[in-house]
Amino acid sequence: MDYLKKGNIATVVSLLFLCLSFGVYQFTKAPANVVKPTFYVTPDSPYLSPKEALLRIREQNSSGKNGFFNPGFSRNAWWVFIPARHDQNSWLQVANPHINIIRIYNVVADSIVFSYQSGDYYPFQRRLVKDPDYWFLIPAGSDGLLLQVDKAGESLFVPLSVIPEKEMIGMMADQKAVYGFFAGWFLFLITLNIFLGISLKESIHFYYILYISMSAMWVISNWGIGFQYLWPENTELANKSRPLFASMSFIFMLELCKRFFTRPDIPPLYNKQLRFFQLLLLIITGCLIFADIPRQSGMVRSLFLTGVSFIWLGAVCMIVFYIYKNYRQFKTLSYFFAAALSVLLIFVVMNILSQFSVEADWVIFVGKYGSAIGILAESTILSFGLSRRYDHYKKQNEAAQYALETEKAMLADRLIQVQEEERSRLARELHDGLGGLLGSIRISAFHQLKTAVETQMWIDKQLADAIEDLRNIAHDLMPVNLQEKGLVPILEKTISRWNAANDFVVRLHCGVVDRYPLSVEAGIYRIVTELLYNVKKHAAATEVFVSLWEEGNSIILMVEDNGKGFDPANTDGMGWKNIRSRVQYLEGKVTIDSNEKGTTIIIEITKKS
Repeated sequence: MDYLKKGNIATVVSLLFLCLSFGVYQFTKAPANVVKPTFYVTPDSPYLSPKEALLRIREQNSSGKNGFFNPGFSRNAWWVFIPARHDQNSWLQVANPHINIIRIYNVVADSIVFSYQSGDYYPFQRRLVKDPDYWFLIPAGSDGLLLQVDKAGESLFVPLSVIPEKEMIGMMADQKAVYGFFAGWFLFLITLNIFLGISLKESIHFYYILYISMSAMWVISNWGIGFQYLWPENTELANKSRPLFASMSFIFMLELCKRFFTRPDIPPLYNKQLRFFQLLLLIITGCLIFADIPRQSGMVRSLFLTGVSFIWLGAVCMIVFYIYKNYRQFKTLSYFFAAALSVLLIFVVMNILSQFSVEADWVIFVGKYGSAIGILAESTILSFGLSRRYDHYKKQNEAAQYALETEKAMLADRLIQVQEEERSRLARELHDGLGGLLGSIRISAFHQLKTAVETQMWIDKQLADAIEDLRNIAHDLMPVNLQEKGLVPILEKTISRWNAANDFVVRLHCGVVDRYPLSVEAGIYRIVTELLYNVKKHAAATEVFVSLWEEGNSIILMVEDNGKGFDPANTDGMGWKNIRSRVQYLEGKVTIDSNEKGTTIIIEITKKS
């Protein structure tokens, strides 16, 4: 059950994004009157002229392909021939915005007429329609279209559709609506984590924002929107933006993973290994920024992109290893990160499979929307994971704080116990040792001074007073039999002694019937005696009322006098410091009300078992 509770959020979010995938697939599905044309292909190897390519295609007698051509990784360009359709106002759509060079020729009878050239090696304004995909109006009377598509050294897929003009605008509008939905979700996650980062002041949100931002830049680069709106003249960036932003997102994902499983006050695990992959990714990023990789030969680009892919794979393996190593200590957090990574990897694997000559409708969908869905699902699950991370660390901190407070309480209890034992020992020594010695001196002096009656009486009185004071001091250090008899009888005895020895009257009312730990009873006793000493020394009172009772989970001590009062703000003396330290130890609070008519002090102490 605990496992299910921990996985509920990740499971719900994963199912939500599966539903989202199905919804986007249905929403962007082509209308029924969109035609997937039959076409024929031949590799541009060796380099062929348009006439040679068309002649080779016609001589091959191979079966035609239906709407989609996916040779996967290709070392050369390809020629594609689409037999003519005679529908008026129909457009040819090539739904891959990342073809380096695309040339279109109109075939009429035996003549081949160059009609259009574009690609991400040319500024975006070259495109006939302001859309990331390539659109070409099929000329009336055409016998066919001959396309040369060049993405040598990279993976190539060519989705072709013939679309009536009336459907074209609606399809582009639907696609932009989906783009807007995903972009809004990205902005929401970024804004949310900006707010959380400012509020919680933890750097992990900064790296999370960078990761989402780089992932979002990869997505808009993959859609071709970046080339359309952000760098329409920068053809070099148009060609290398996807590996560039992918590498940067992996850098921040590794940092996010490390910080996700690391407390701010503890060094991270396997930091050197993580830094190694981040260094490799930084080198790749530097190569993509400063080296002209897209203009290199197909072999160089192939080797470079293959190496980059292996480094990306190594970074993913490092993240999986990091999750595995932190599972025992961070089970709940591991569930979230594993679920987030799993959703992303599902679409990554599907995207990788689509590069290996797979010709199916889902390849187009995954190529265009799969990565966006996977990244958003991962980022959303990680957002929930970050909230659980704070709960996890909060519980750890609370447990550590509780252990620290328990240790402090045990230490304080031990200290109080040692103090009380020392007071008891000192009281016994004073009472039995020095008190007995003074008693013996008194008796001896009384017998030896029989002839000097006045001297005898004076010495007897002085020694009697000294013995009484000594007994009072011993009693205040540790009341005799406090642990055996309890607080109330000892207070009654102490009040009787105070009434016999002082000029003011002390009245005691006790409503406490339960016994409490010695530290509590001794603490209350010493607070009462300290307050009585303060009254005797400063208040000039004639009456003092001491009340003690239980109220809920508290013990209430109230001491009132009719003295001259004092300023409650001026309680810096040693006596008040002792009172406050004891009240603090007993987890209580002090309330003082004092004026010229008297003083009322109420101390509320939390019961201890």
